[in-house]
Amino acid sequence: MKVKPIYIYLGVFLVFVAALIFFSRTTKDSNKAMGIDPQAQMPDDDIHGKMKSQGNGDVPSKSNVMQDAVEKINTLKADVEKNPNDTVKVREYADVLLAHKPEEAIKLYERILKVDSKRTDILLQLTFVYFNQGDEKKAEEYNSKVLMIDNNNLIAKFNTAGLAQAKGDDKKAKAIWQDLANKYPQTEVGHMAGELVKQLNQRAPQTK
Repeated sequence: MKVKPIYIYLGVFLVFVAALIFFSRTTKDSNKAMGIDPQAQMPDDDIHGKMKSQGNGDVPSKSNVMQDAVEKINTLKADVEKNPNDTVKVREYADVLLAHKPEEAIKLYERILKVDSKRTDILLQLTFVYFNQGDEKKAEEYNSKVLMIDNNNLIAKFNTAGLAQAKGDDKKAKAIWQDLANKYPQTEVGHMAGELVKQLNQRAPQTK
């Protein structure tokens, strides 16, 4: 039985605006579910103290955070327009755009690859983008390029299993993930692979 694709792994990946929206929504929902008092005081410890130390001592509001996000995007856009060959800024701007303008992000990632076609971090980003769009063929193409550059790239190996599972080949996916879990148990990739093997094992009795 073919099941919904489980994961394509990205490594360290941050979409600024997406994270912001997710945080605002989930925080609101969790506060309602847990009955958190909106007037409750923030704990007076080192971590929260640093948050209070910003501005006038108040916790940043949603509107302030949104304003910061917009300013960040505009600054990055200006930096990229001024220095189009600055791949660090281009990458950062592409990551920000990815949440709502994936096609523009793709163009920026491709610009970086024209400068250095062996940037496995960018190839992995594109693997994720296309997989997320449902274009498994493109995702597989970029993931394969990573393995041609580095045949021991753990994330690309993990993704190979994810792409196989997306096609309904649970047997291949499980074999790859089990191998990663056995060989690299102390890594994040190995840990995630092991968890996915457990999920597949739980589904096995239902398979016909």
